[in-house]
Amino acid sequence: MPSSALAASATPILPAEDSDPRDRRGRRHPLSCVILTGLCAVLAGARCLAAIGQWAANAPQHTLARLGARITDPALGTRQAPSPATIRRVLTALDPQTLTRLHTAEEIAVLVMDGKSLRGSATRTAAAAHLLQAMTPAGRTVAQVRVDDKASEMAAVADLLADVDITGCVISADALHTQLGTARWLVARGAEYLLTVKANQPTLLSQAKALPWAQAPVLEAAREHAHGRVEVRTAKVLTAPRIAFPHACQVMRIHRWVRESCTGRVRRSYAYLVTSLPAESVTAAELASLVRGHWGIEARHHIRDVSLGEDASRVRTGNAPQNMALLRDVAIGVLAGLGFASIPAAYRWVSYECFTRPLDLLRLP
Repeated sequence: MPSSALAASATPILPAEDSDPRDRRGRRHPLSCVILTGLCAVLAGARCLAAIGQWAANAPQHTLARLGARITDPALGTRQAPSPATIRRVLTALDPQTLTRLHTAEEIAVLVMDGKSLRGSATRTAAAAHLLQAMTPAGRTVAQVRVDDKASEMAAVADLLADVDITGCVISADALHTQLGTARWLVARGAEYLLTVKANQPTLLSQAKALPWAQAPVLEAAREHAHGRVEVRTAKVLTAPRIAFPHACQVMRIHRWVRESCTGRVRRSYAYLVTSLPAESVTAAELASLVRGHWGIEARHHIRDVSLGEDASRVRTGNAPQNMALLRDVAIGVLAGLGFASIPAAYRWVSYECFTRPLDLLRLP
């Protein structure tokens, strides 16, 4: 096991049995066992409900004992795994908010709002399931709601954060949520915002571009060489007393210079952001860190698609899409802390001992 594995892992905070959506009569397997089975299977590489059921059906007795599976023969101590039908039924009916509490509790200072379509869940007659999530930069999902489509995200912000105390929290979001009503609502709830400015707010974008950037010093610079390209980012920040946007205090401009190592092709782009944070309360480096945190969550969604096969998943019934997404997020958080060069490398390492390493990483006795 990598030296950092045990330090990075943590025992999940399991929900109380009274949050079990099943009728008490005939309930054979504890809710905690079903959830741990799903999480361990995803850590081992399961990409869908059927794969979770197959992992459980093949789990040896020592694994079932650590999962808390039901004892069927007290004399021999034989245990039985939850059936694929039980796993499917629980993950379809379970309130997704229950799984948001699987992560170790932490103080929330920054939340990233981002939406994601589960493209594999689309059918000829129904659109793909679309989720709006609020996550910490470390990848902990704090809240999640299912919406009709991307356009419905704007109206779902209040529902998403209704049960979250965002007082003193910085909310980061993409340009879809750069709306006057959203900004007012966040500040009224005691939060600050950092919102991307794009063409969906043409007046705001024009005002941001017209600021005297040539006279502004570069306050933050970063250089990265990865994935076959060199990227240089520079950031400038200006106060914006005349910006026509509620509670706006500063505007940030990020210049990205990217050169592809193989072709030598160079691309340049500018990104603009508006924030309610005043200059005296935040530095340019801190603002740049907030932006990187948002980009990190978008990169995590790419990992869910590529490494965990989320876009290929056809799960769409009930709460199953939300709950599978939450299990994947927890798994990525565990795998990212193992010290490997990539999530796929971490996945391969876990898969070599698929009935012990997932449980070890979760510190199950």
